[in-house]
Parts: sequence; structure tokens; C-alpha cells
Amino acid sequence: MVITIVGASATGIYLAKYLSGEQMDIFIVDTDVNKLMAIDAEYNLMTVVGDGTVFATLRQAEVEKCDLFISVTNVAERNIVACGMAKSMGAKMTVARVDRNDYLEPDNQNVIRRMGVDKVIFPESLIARGIIESLNHSCFRFWYEFQKRELIMVGIRLEEDTPLTHKLLRDLNQYHDLFHVAVIRRGFRTLIPNGNYILMPDDILYLTTSDDHLPLVVQLTGKQAYDIKRVIIARTGKITELTLEYAPKHLQFTVIEKDADMARKLSHLFPAVDIINGEPSEFEVLNEAGISRADAFIALEESSEGNILACLTAKDMGVKKSIAEIERSQFFNMAESFNIGTILNKQVLMADAVFQLLIDAGAVSSKCLVLPDAVVLKLDIKPGAKIASSQVKDLKIPEEITFAGLIRDGRARLVNGQTQFKPGDTVLVVCLQGALQKAQKLFR
Repeated sequence: MVITIVGASATGIYLAKYLSGEQMDIFIVDTDVNKLMAIDAEYNLMTVVGDGTVFATLRQAEVEKCDLFISVTNVAERNIVACGMAKSMGAKMTVARVDRNDYLEPDNQNVIRRMGVDKVIFPESLIARGIIESLNHSCFRFWYEFQKRELIMVGIRLEEDTPLTHKLLRDLNQYHDLFHVAVIRRGFRTLIPNGNYILMPDDILYLTTSDDHLPLVVQLTGKQAYDIKRVIIARTGKITELTLEYAPKHLQFTVIEKDADMARKLSHLFPAVDIINGEPSEFEVLNEAGISRADAFIALEESSEGNILACLTAKDMGVKKSIAEIERSQFFNMAESFNIGTILNKQVLMADAVFQLLIDAGAVSSKCLVLPDAVVLKLDIKPGAKIASSQVKDLKIPEEITFAGLIRDGRARLVNGQTQFKPGDTVLVVCLQGALQKAQKLFR
């Protein structure tokens, strides 16, 4: 499979990083030779110096043989033109990054498709929808559904003094039909746990479970479910506007904006929303916004550090739920170590969206979800595969890999040591970065 990515921005590099593990021929195009040299030295791909809207550059990137063409420069119009040119030259599927909500309207989508763009991705819209998803699931930092919600993967922080803390995983057999711990984030590390791992306070557990067992998971991890009604957002902008547009009616919003002109603009767009002009990290401004009565705080400043500071201030003032947009990956660990709450990032959400497009198109059947320093794969068991020869507990599984669940005859279920896979099963495999090929080898 041939994939061409135009734009060596943070998004383009992130996509190339995760797609490169799929044993594909990947070209990345950019005018900045220094960026491309750094990428070429780190990843298994081919770089092309040039403009993605120039025919000669696209031919050099072998667009006529391209299965997926993605343009993610910071200019939506250039992305649309590049996709149209690539489509006319033979690219099978084209995806353009856009920067306005009107590109998502059905009538406009038809126009864009006639121009040669199969799909548009609006990162700010993905962040806004991620915010609403997080507000709908107050206890969890992460939420993802498989097989029409028959199996759910959630991220949740483990509190002190719970039935799970300071326990070996192998000693929690009474719960193995209720949930499966697939990944542990501990400090700055991502771990694939086995039975000898001890669950510790402040661990962030990524576990699979069913809808019926979610209340017990909340209880066992020391959390308490609560309804979110009052929400404070720090800073206006596209994400804030989209969040207010997508939000269910029962949510009450207050927005803090330090720029007076932006505050006035938002008050005209959303007259039912309380707008406060001020600095969102200052105690006096937060008090004026009613922080003591707020159920959730959302930090959308341009600075990752500013968002971390604002969330810490809000939590110190009693807010239960905080959500931060973190643009720079080097601040992910810092945000987690400070117990910020839900962390959203455009690059991760765009990568998820692209992977889902590939799966829906049948272009790739494995990678379906990105976790911190890990991925979730959907791998099919073929007749004669060695992995179907024994129960899970008797298989020699690399320590970087675990099974989060399986789909059999259209139904999803958990996996435990007594599970024996069958040809035709689809297995949800979680593996650390760098273990992708080991995981795929198990299913040959």
C-alpha cells in the first residue's frame, strides 16, 4: 500500500509515525528540507522536497500509485487543491485537513467530493466532540466503544484504599469476567501488565469492560459517578464555539476570555452563555466565573503549560473534572503526573480518524486506536494460525502484548486465561510501540 502525506507539521509527522508500522510505502512531502531530513533519519519512509500543489512534486511522490493521499498543511485551500490534483492523477482515496465547520455541511461535502476530496477532517471539531464525550462520562479520562458498545475501553485513575490497590493482578481472579486491565500508565511509563503486576494508587488503568459492569469498575477504582451541569471554559476560539454548538442543552457554560474583542464576539454568537473578560488562571476571575459551583473546567489556551496551570488552579478550587488541550507531546507526561484529568490532542485524534477511514475502506484491518505509547489492533485469526492451538494461559505471548477482547460471530467479549481463540475470531490486541510486528506474527 502506498500512502502520501503532504505537510510535515506535527500532525503529518504523527500520522507518518503510526502508519509506518503498517509495512506500507509512505511518502511525506514538504518544502522544508530540514524537517524532512530529521524525519528521514527517524522513520522508515521516503521524503520529497517540494510543494504538494505542484504536479512534478506529486509525480515524484508516486501519487498515480497512491492508495491514500492525505494533505494536512495549515492552509485548507491548499489541502483541497492538492487532493483534487492527486485524485485526478490516480490516487484512490484523498483526505484533506480543513479549518472551518462549513466544510462539514452535507451540501458542501458534495461540492468538495466533486473536486476530488473523499473526506475532510477538521481537528478542532474532533477536539470539541472529544470534550463533549468526556463531559458525558465524568469518571473517565478516556472512552472508546467496540462492536456497538458491547465492549468498552476506558481510562480511569486508581485511587488509594480501594479493593484493587496494592493487589497482584493474578489475585483478582474474581473480577476476570468483569474487566481486563490492558495498559497501565504509571508515572512516565506505559506498561502492559501481567499477573505479577501490583496495582498502585495513581495508576491510570486502560481497561476493557462491558456496559453492564461499568458501575462496578467505577466503585472498585475508588471513583464516584456524578452529573456534570455547570462548565467553565478558559479561552474562546474555534474549539470553544464548536463545543458550545455541539453541547447538549442541559449543560450551562461560562467562558473566560482575556481578549475583550473576542469576548464581545462570543457573547453575540451565544447570548445564553456567560462571558467573562479576564485571565483564567487568576483566582479573582475564577471566583467571578463561579468556580466553586462548577462541575467541570476546560482549558483551551494556546499554551500547553498555560492549560496545565489553569487546570491545577481549578482543581485546587474544588472542580472535580478538568479537561486540557495539550498540543506539545512533551507535556503529556507532566499533565498526567499532575493528575490534570482528560488530555486531548489534535494529532492523536486525527490519527484515530485516519485509521478509522482505512478500516472502513478495507485498506487496513489492524490498527484501530492510539493510546499513550501503545496501539490497539484488530487482528483476524486465519485457519491454521498457531494462536488458535491452545488456551491463552498456555500461549507464549511477548511481554509487550496483551489481549483486550475478541469479537466472535458478531459479538464482543472479554478474554481470560481459559479463552481459546478460533479461526474467524477478531482479537483486540494491545501492544507497546515497537511491538507491532511481534503482534502480527502471532496471527500468521
